[in-house]
Amino acid sequence: MHSGHAFSLSVCRALQEWFEVDDLCRITFIYVPSALRWDIHGEAHKYVTELKVGVGCCKMDNSIDTLHSQAAHSVLDSWSSTFQDLTYRGSEFLELQWPDGRPMQPLYLNGGPWLSTFEHSITEFACVCWCITGHVPIGAYYRHFKINEPHGCTCGAALQSRQHILFRCRNRYSVHYPYFPRDIALFLKHNPMVFGFNRDPLGVG
Repeated sequence: MHSGHAFSLSVCRALQEWFEVDDLCRITFIYVPSALRWDIHGEAHKYVTELKVGVGCCKMDNSIDTLHSQAAHSVLDSWSSTFQDLTYRGSEFLELQWPDGRPMQPLYLNGGPWLSTFEHSITEFACVCWCITGHVPIGAYYRHFKINEPHGCTCGAALQSRQHILFRCRNRYSVHYPYFPRDIALFLKHNPMVFGFNRDPLGVG
C-alpha cells in the first residue's frame, strides 16, 4: 500500500464519523480554476493543505515508496563504500564535486546530478559518460588497448589524453578544471564531437 493511501483512508474514516452524526452533514465540491486567482479559493487551499490527519496505528514501513527508498539508499550506500576501492573505480574515472567541495555521489531523484545537468539529453549524457570513465576514442585509449591508431594529438602533443584535451590542447576550447558537471557540459557544447565515436575532421574523436 502506498503511504498516500493511508492518508486517504484516515480522511475517509474521519469523514465517515462526521457523516453519521447528521443527514445534513455533507460536502459540496466546487471547481475553481487556479488561473482566476480567487482570494477565497487561495485561503481554502491553504487551509486544506495545512490540515493534518493522523494515520492512527498503521505501520507504513512496507509501503511501496518506503521500500523503494530503502532499496535506493541501500544501493547508494553500497556504491559509495565500494567506489572507494581504486581497483573497482578504475584509475581513469574523473571525480567530480559539488560547489561546496563534497564529492558527487549518484542519486535517484529527478534524474540524479549528472543527467539533470544535461537537460535529459541521451546523446550528451553518453558523451559525458565516455569522458568521465575515460572510454573515449583518443590517443591514450588507443595506446592502453593497443589499438592501431595514432596516439598523438593534432596539436603536436605526443599523447592525446583526456587531461590534455580538457586543459592543454591548443586546438580545443579550454575550460578551468572541470570539478563540476556544468563545466564538462560547457566544454561539450563547444566541442560536440570531441569524445564521440564519429570521426572529427580535426582528428579528435
